[in-house]
Amino acid sequence: MFLKELEIYGFKSFGKKIKLSFNSGITAIVGPNGCGKSNITDAVRWVLGEQNIRSLRGKQLTDIIFSGNHQEKPLNLAEVSLTVNNYEKLLPLDWEEINIKRRIYRSGETESFINGIPCKLKEIQELFMNTGLSKNTYSIIAQGEVDLILSAKPPERRYLFEEAASISKYRHEKKKTLDKIGETNNNLDKIENIISEIKNQLLILEEEAEHLNSYKISQEEIKNLELFLIYQKYNLCRTNLSKIKINLEEYEKEKNKIIKKIKEEETAINSLSIELDNLSKEQEKYKYDNYELDNRKKIIQSELNLMLQKKSDVEKRLYDLNKDADNITQKIVIGEQNKKAVSLNILEIDKKIESFNKKLIYSIKDTNTISKLAGSLNVLEINSRKVLKIISEKELFLKEAKIRYSTTFNIININLDKIRKKRVLLENQLENMVTKESDYQKIARESRKIEDETNLKSNEEKIKEIENILKELQAEVEKDRHVIILKEERKNILRKSIETNRKKNEQKVEVFYSKYCQKYPDDPCEKIIKFIDNIPSKYEKIMKIALRESFNSIVVSDISYALNIINFLSENELEKLKIIPLDLIKNIKTLPGNQGEIKNNNICGFAHELIDYSQKYQNLFKVLLGNVLIVEDIKTALDISNKYLGKYKIISLNGMVINMDGSVDIYSTSTNSENSQESFYYVEKEIEKYEEEIKTLKIKIERNNNFIEKNNNIYNSLWKENQDIKRLLRENEKKVTDSINNLNKATVSLNEQKDGLKNLLIEENNILEERKKISGKLRILEKYYNTLSEYNKNISHSVKIINQIVTRGNNRINNLSRDINNLKNIIIINKEKLISIKEKADNISQYKDEHSVDLKGKRSTLKEYNEKLADISKNINEYKIQINRLNKENPSVFKKAEEIGEILQRKSNLLKNLQQDKINQQKTYESIKDNQHREEILEVQYREKHVNIGEEVNKNYNLSLEKLELYKNISGSQKEANQKIDILRDNIIKVGQINFEAENRYHNQLQRYNSLSEKYDEICKAKKIMEITILEIDQIATERFKKTFNQVKTYFNDIFKKIFSGGEGRLIIESEEDILNSGIDIIARPPGKKTQNIELLSSGEKALTAIALLMALWKANPSPFCLFDEIDTSLDEVNAEKLTHILKGEDLNHTQLVLITHQKTTMEAADTLYGITMEESGISKLVSVKFEK
Repeated sequence: MFLKELEIYGFKSFGKKIKLSFNSGITAIVGPNGCGKSNITDAVRWVLGEQNIRSLRGKQLTDIIFSGNHQEKPLNLAEVSLTVNNYEKLLPLDWEEINIKRRIYRSGETESFINGIPCKLKEIQELFMNTGLSKNTYSIIAQGEVDLILSAKPPERRYLFEEAASISKYRHEKKKTLDKIGETNNNLDKIENIISEIKNQLLILEEEAEHLNSYKISQEEIKNLELFLIYQKYNLCRTNLSKIKINLEEYEKEKNKIIKKIKEEETAINSLSIELDNLSKEQEKYKYDNYELDNRKKIIQSELNLMLQKKSDVEKRLYDLNKDADNITQKIVIGEQNKKAVSLNILEIDKKIESFNKKLIYSIKDTNTISKLAGSLNVLEINSRKVLKIISEKELFLKEAKIRYSTTFNIININLDKIRKKRVLLENQLENMVTKESDYQKIARESRKIEDETNLKSNEEKIKEIENILKELQAEVEKDRHVIILKEERKNILRKSIETNRKKNEQKVEVFYSKYCQKYPDDPCEKIIKFIDNIPSKYEKIMKIALRESFNSIVVSDISYALNIINFLSENELEKLKIIPLDLIKNIKTLPGNQGEIKNNNICGFAHELIDYSQKYQNLFKVLLGNVLIVEDIKTALDISNKYLGKYKIISLNGMVINMDGSVDIYSTSTNSENSQESFYYVEKEIEKYEEEIKTLKIKIERNNNFIEKNNNIYNSLWKENQDIKRLLRENEKKVTDSINNLNKATVSLNEQKDGLKNLLIEENNILEERKKISGKLRILEKYYNTLSEYNKNISHSVKIINQIVTRGNNRINNLSRDINNLKNIIIINKEKLISIKEKADNISQYKDEHSVDLKGKRSTLKEYNEKLADISKNINEYKIQINRLNKENPSVFKKAEEIGEILQRKSNLLKNLQQDKINQQKTYESIKDNQHREEILEVQYREKHVNIGEEVNKNYNLSLEKLELYKNISGSQKEANQKIDILRDNIIKVGQINFEAENRYHNQLQRYNSLSEKYDEICKAKKIMEITILEIDQIATERFKKTFNQVKTYFNDIFKKIFSGGEGRLIIESEEDILNSGIDIIARPPGKKTQNIELLSSGEKALTAIALLMALWKANPSPFCLFDEIDTSLDEVNAEKLTHILKGEDLNHTQLVLITHQKTTMEAADTLYGITMEESGISKLVSVKFEK
């Protein structure tokens, strides 16, 4: 026995404390509607952990507290206590008796207790997991939920099977583990962010320490190189001033030549324009004449089409008129024929009327004769009926007496049969009891306890050995998985670091550009991307590769602005910035590539030709992209590089770059990797190295996993065998105890049956004597009744003959009367028909006259339409002649207009060429003028530069211009000096502000970095262990679910057949691949019906199907007790009996059943009966009855 007591106080309608004690077998709870029976189900569900107030039929939490009535005040708390016997240790606690209590106050505060010890509600829910007694399981079915089992969707129905498979606890553990993994991931992200930040700080601190020593040396070298560059500027300034003077003289000569040419072209343009105007006017005249001819032709053609249509309409009308005339003629002929037929009908009807009058007179005479004979027979019939009535009354009296005695005789026979059957039944029961007595004695003697206990010990030793092996293998697998994770992280760390630094540098450039424009708004400074008007989408990613080194460069008009930028760089902590001065670019003599010399169809073109930009930046993009050749694919790039290596930089559209020095760069052109700056080959080499190591480890893990799986199967098999042995031992002990009890009961029952058999034999003899007396009286009554019946038959026969004669006479009279009426009606009908035919003859004559008039009108109309048709045909011929004439005139006019158009086109093209040439000359003139103006500005600028250089040298370096000659050999070239300065300044800028505490800070951060890395590794290990736990949970849950589902499937079909006395019930899982998440369908086929969806079953069939499923789940995993609230509501008496038979079956007799019911049959099957009443308004009261067996 598992469930012991249930105490309820203040819960819903239980305003006073009640206590229910439960024994083995079936406990029924009954009572009228609304008395609070279902509140017991709600109380049990609530104390077991139900939190959804709607499922407890409430709106808010405090609705479950007793709310009072007109006499009782509302209570401030509700309390439910459930006591269970745990001697079999089904619940994982050491106590043999466990009391679960839950309490709620009006404030909403709740308390939970286990054996009086406060606990969390979660602990109660976890305690009953996998017992079949947690909330919303198949063991506790609330009112109306039996229908929801079938109406629920397949995924919603699977929770019943999970509880039966005892995997709800696994699902709960999996959820907790997944929540922990989520928290672990958050912690890992936080630590990873901190580690990344510290790593960046370490790089910075290390660089600060290294650059501290080289700072002063770099500053001295920069000073010398700057003086060398100033000398170069000074020398360049002198050279440029002489060049500018020569250029200005050449520009003036070119301007004079262009002005003269423009004047000549303007004269030619004016002459051509006048000639074109005259030709245009002449062409317009011919076009207008051609247009007029076309219009006249269209008008005549439309009129011709109209005439043709009219002709068609007239011909159709003529056809219809001829047809109508023929029809009228035919109707006149038919009218003549009808008139002759009507005259013949009139003569025939007159003859029929005369014949019918003769028949009528004969029928009236025959009717009067038959009526007199019928009167005499009626008198004779009345006298016979009076005699017959007297005989019938006596016969009825005798019949009733006979029935009374027969009934008494039959009752005696029935009672005698019952007694005999009862005697046979008692004799059989007596034999069965004797047999059972010997069986119970035999069971008590037999036991396999010693053998089962030996097997149990052996299996437990094997299980411990396998557990140790599995732990070692799992630890090794976990270690290998952790190594894989570390190698994956190391593989990505370099790429991630480079990407982070590159992005930061780009962001710094953007910030620098924005701040510089705000501080120096007058300095013409712009990013190179701003000068590009359009990049075709096809070449967008390739251009980013081609301009990779210059993409974030700043373009200035004059090199003098670079000084402000240099000072501003150090203020904004930017390591490097590329500046492109347009004044220097302009003097570079560029030799852009010639695509014509390269013969290959897969060449897209030189990079500067594939983008759109302003003409004034042409020199800039020729310098940057003039020697960059874009091709379609890698093969073309390789072919061209064999011949032109060193002359062009070649880029393929799929990201391969062949540099002029022969080196090759590989770039990804995908969206995700377009910003990547690492070499393809380098990354591939690193990936291959780590992937080879990871692959080896994965093979090792797979081999260990296979061994683990094999041992797991052995472990599960042994564990299952142990459980079966334990169950057999318990069942064996219980079976022996039950057999001894049953033996004692059988002995008592045997004696009772013997006494009952003796009493039945005495009662049987008394009934036989009474039956003999009643049999004699019945024979006397039968004889007298037969004599009277014979006399009654003779008189009845005579009356029947008289009745037949009277009936035949009446039938003859009725037939004659009917014939007379029919003849009168026929005569009247023929007279009316005669009048109608005469009227029809008159109508036919009138109809003929009307059609004759109509025929004359139709023939007149025919004549008019024939004349109209002749006129239309004449007009059509005239229109055709006009159209032919216009068709001859039109081509000559059109041809003349085309000739003038061709001359006009040639002259226009000539004019356009002259105008375009003039525009080009003007552009050339403006270009020369601009160049001349720029040269003049440059002359002024260079003169200012000459003065500024002298002031700069004197101010910054305290030197005169003459002493600059000393620094002219410091470097080999200006480019080399700039490169050295850039390198030195880059080093200084990278160092930034010197930090003398860098070394100490570096060591502290390194120690912190190592500590966090160890912590990160430990958390990763814990995460991997949790992930392995989830896999194990899923594997165990899947196996248990499959096994339970197959059991339930078999049991469901068996129970379905028992309940319905045939048919078929099937369970189908929706997806075998995802068994832990797929729904379950129910297919039911009651006997004599086709397989159908459960929605098409009747309410009774649905209830029985749901009960069959509950019983199958119960059988697959028997729960200690079950509480069913009105599951038999939809069942009739026969099906209710079937249900009680199933509930009391041998498979389920070890489980406590608590049934809330209205069915009498279910009450009769109960061992204990509780009644719920509501004597006081709103307060439920308990009444109990225990039945003796």
